[in-house]
Amino acid sequence: MRLFPKGYGYLIEFISLFILFFPLSTSTTAKSEEHTLLNELLKKAEQEKLYNDRYWQILLHYKPKRSGFKSFIDDPRFFLSPDGKENPRAELEATLRAFYQSDKKDDEHPKCRFIARYEWLKEKLNIDESVFSDIVCKDFNNTIDNVVQPKSLVLVFPAFYMNNPASMFGHTLLRIDSSYQSKLLSHAVNYAAYIDDSGILYPFKGIFGFYKGYYKVFPYYERVKEYNDIEQRDMWEYRLNLSEEEVRRMFMHIWELRDIYSFYYFFDENCSYNLLFLLEAAKPSFILTDKTGPWVIPVDTLRAVKNSGIVASTEFRPAMATRIRYIASLLNEDSQKTALKIVEQELDPDQILDIDNNEKIKILDLAIEIIQYKYNKQKLTKDEYSKLFLSALRARSKLGNPDENSFIPIPRQPEEGHFSSRFSLGIGVRGDNPFQELRYRPAYHNLIDPDDGYLAGSQIVFADTAVRYYTNGKIRLETFDLIDIVSLSPRNNFFKPLSWKVKTGLTQKMGMDKDEHLIYQLDTGFGIALKNELIGLYYALAEASLNVGGEFKDNYALGVGIGVGTVKQITDLWKVNLSAEVLFYKLGERFQENKVSAVQTLRLDQNNSLNLSLSWHEIFGNERPEVKLNWNYYF
Repeated sequence: MRLFPKGYGYLIEFISLFILFFPLSTSTTAKSEEHTLLNELLKKAEQEKLYNDRYWQILLHYKPKRSGFKSFIDDPRFFLSPDGKENPRAELEATLRAFYQSDKKDDEHPKCRFIARYEWLKEKLNIDESVFSDIVCKDFNNTIDNVVQPKSLVLVFPAFYMNNPASMFGHTLLRIDSSYQSKLLSHAVNYAAYIDDSGILYPFKGIFGFYKGYYKVFPYYERVKEYNDIEQRDMWEYRLNLSEEEVRRMFMHIWELRDIYSFYYFFDENCSYNLLFLLEAAKPSFILTDKTGPWVIPVDTLRAVKNSGIVASTEFRPAMATRIRYIASLLNEDSQKTALKIVEQELDPDQILDIDNNEKIKILDLAIEIIQYKYNKQKLTKDEYSKLFLSALRARSKLGNPDENSFIPIPRQPEEGHFSSRFSLGIGVRGDNPFQELRYRPAYHNLIDPDDGYLAGSQIVFADTAVRYYTNGKIRLETFDLIDIVSLSPRNNFFKPLSWKVKTGLTQKMGMDKDEHLIYQLDTGFGIALKNELIGLYYALAEASLNVGGEFKDNYALGVGIGVGTVKQITDLWKVNLSAEVLFYKLGERFQENKVSAVQTLRLDQNNSLNLSLSWHEIFGNERPEVKLNWNYYF
């Protein structure tokens, strides 16, 4: 039985075929329109040469090379063109094609994966967003709108940390502030090397780029706890004059860089330099990455940012250890010990008797700081901490405010210290031979440099090279200190750090023939340092020294001994460094070496100083005194 009359079957078949092929026809038409639109955009981008635009070069981290460009990003996943690392034009074309030809959805779509590129190209080419109406960047939108909520930006400098050579330069990171009142709830952006090993190869691999560096976003309170509370590092916070829109734009670029690596180099492509790309992404009128030299030290980044005129204000966040040392400096020895007894639970806070009220306040403030410090260092359990902290806090709350100002004095800002590189001209007399000296040091700071803006007792020097011309006609390499690091960290009732040093390089040393010979030297030492107002910072180190050279028996000499010294800041401009050393070489060549030196430093201004040094050196029974005057220019 027919359901429809004869003749209607043909109509039904036609309708069925129309329904079947209409979506395909529509899809083909849409694809064709998209293809046409893509070709128009590619043509317009080519006409306007957008691949030469500075912002495109910022987003891809391109820098000019001898012919063309090369990106500082090394991860191939960051590029959509096989030639993208070195071809801005090919990468821009591949990016546009990916937007229109990718079959990926939502967060996996190139529009979401490379959202900073998309937003910029959309603005430049007037891209019709309706084409991508079905692409929703859920992860990005949730992160930026509900988690990070970028409003303003702060450049943060955790200052020098003496117990780790890699941290003696300091560090830089960015804090993205939101609408939260507490800044600890903000998020921070960091660029750092991923280090999965340690040991003797660590410096070599860091210098020559064997580690991968990554941008990471994390809660700011985690960094405060790590740097400020555990590592004893003061933190400087520089609020930047950037709009909410600019900070949001910077975060888009950070989103593109997540889990993307570039090879990390300690001296140039490091934590400081790579953060400058983010600031340029926020505001392309900033020219920061082009204004650095061959060495990029974190404090140089501070100077570059400050010189750009975008720093609105500066805030000092003292480390917990800094607060402990300052409060302790206001107390005598007995009061310091009383605070320690409270911390060690040998004395109840309410049992501090026969002491002035202000003194009690300081004792309890000191005890409270130490309790928190010990808990952060995991030297107290949570129960022990809660009991001690609340007990001290209750006793402290009964005493009110102190009669005197208890704010910690703010030190000179790190960027106000001398610049990192140093050039020196010197004249002097060694024995009976007058000489002229030319010296160059790429980085960074030593004990005889002015301490303003730096951590007293710290020294970290790379490739310090001195050439001398003697009036007898000799020109020679006097020293080449590849690495020369000293960490003199003073001990007190609350902190017991070790002081240490390591030095390696080439130096001239007198032989048995009374002539000078260029040898290789490796010196190390460990010991203690103390500090008081009269003597300054003084120290004693047990030392070992390896000398290698053809003039020694068996081509080497290995000795041990002791070194002592003091570093005293006499006035704001005048500093004195006295040292003495005796070494007994018992393996290889046998001899005794004695050294005494006195160096006075006069700071003329931020980047100029004078050194007057007197030294006496005895080796193989031969004495060699020296007097030298150096003018130092820092740049």
